[in-house]
Amino acid sequence: MSPPPTLPAGTTPHRQPCPGAQTGFVFICPGRHEANRGYPCAAGTGANLNRVLAVLHRRRPDLFPSLERWKYVVTNSWDRVEYPDLTGRSVPTTAEVLQPANLARLAGEIGGLRHVVACGAQAHAAVQALAADGRLRGRAAFGRHLSQRSVNMIAGASDTPGRIERWCDDLLAQWG
Repeated sequence: MSPPPTLPAGTTPHRQPCPGAQTGFVFICPGRHEANRGYPCAAGTGANLNRVLAVLHRRRPDLFPSLERWKYVVTNSWDRVEYPDLTGRSVPTTAEVLQPANLARLAGEIGGLRHVVACGAQAHAAVQALAADGRLRGRAAFGRHLSQRSVNMIAGASDTPGRIERWCDDLLAQWG
């Protein structure tokens, strides 16, 4: 997946802003590929995000009006880059994600969105905490992370396109 010719202003490895967007995605944290490329969901997770957007746009264009990931807020529940060679781990702890300063940062990034998709356990915890505190205006839906390893664990289909369809089924069922 290649970035647009010019990344949206304010894009960092953990966050892709999109002024005016009504829908956004929260993942866990940036990793090696995001650090190298300078934007979130830069490798396999980004390829699966593109696949998800194709399905969601086809099925619910009212919620997902664009096929382009650059038309959505994409951020992470943790803004620090994590990967084993750098930090000795791949993800933050849930306790770290739930720290007040981190939640305040995330609230500033997604608090005004109408629809938020949380992908992965730490993202779920952070978005649920913001919703419980009244700092999330919109409706949240929760899905597994979109890394290929996680997608491969989705039951009911034998290939990535089928698993992505199942992921989208589960997500959209949460919004009725």
